[in-house]
Amino acid sequence: MPRFFLEDPIDPSLDRLVLRGDSYHHIRDVLRLRVGDRVTVCDGALNDMICLIDHFLPDGLVLAVNERRINQREPSYHVTLYQGLAKGNKMDSIIQKAVELGVSRIVPTACRHSVVRLENRDLNKKQIRWQRIAAEAAKQCGRGRIPEVRFPVSFAEVVREAALADIALIPWENEQKNDLRTAMEKNTPKSDPQISILIGPEGGFAADEISAALTLGIQPVTLGRRILRTETAGPAVLAMLIYAFRDF
Repeated sequence: MPRFFLEDPIDPSLDRLVLRGDSYHHIRDVLRLRVGDRVTVCDGALNDMICLIDHFLPDGLVLAVNERRINQREPSYHVTLYQGLAKGNKMDSIIQKAVELGVSRIVPTACRHSVVRLENRDLNKKQIRWQRIAAEAAKQCGRGRIPEVRFPVSFAEVVREAALADIALIPWENEQKNDLRTAMEKNTPKSDPQISILIGPEGGFAADEISAALTLGIQPVTLGRRILRTETAGPAVLAMLIYAFRDF
């Protein structure tokens, strides 16, 4: 069933909704839905509303709300993935898989060894593209909200922000003992914990970047005996968190 998102909570007493803008054009011109067809609308309070297309307006369409239910597909924790910029279409894939695996926010991060060097004129175009990928992934997997994809920022900026989370982790190939399970056991998180994950680019983190992270209290963790590619590491950690929190 096609899925659409509204930013604001919808009054539960309303039995009609009006969609305009991109959602309206997508329903009319791309999906070519008709009166009587069903769509799901998710509002800013994580309510899924099963709706029927009632009628079309010149600049929108009216939906009849048939059923309301709380979205059950958001995790019980909030993960920000600080992803080292990767070349080619790797960022597209990372964002798509991270959204499917429950990420709350993605921050593309320019690191010392990042192969990609984005010019200022490219930032807006890239961010819009990545946010669109996140939105499509959220629709596909039934998320209750669309994770935010921020503008790319430098490692020096994000490391201080990441350290403020309840649990802050940096996978590092030189770490041998502290695995993700051990790190989670050391931190008995409160309900709805904020978790930061820092993932290096293709060339890995520079020594001074690791040093800065450790100085701020970010925990280094091993992801196992094999060194993972940058496009594998982030989704791997997110999958491990699903298991650690029993988010099944």
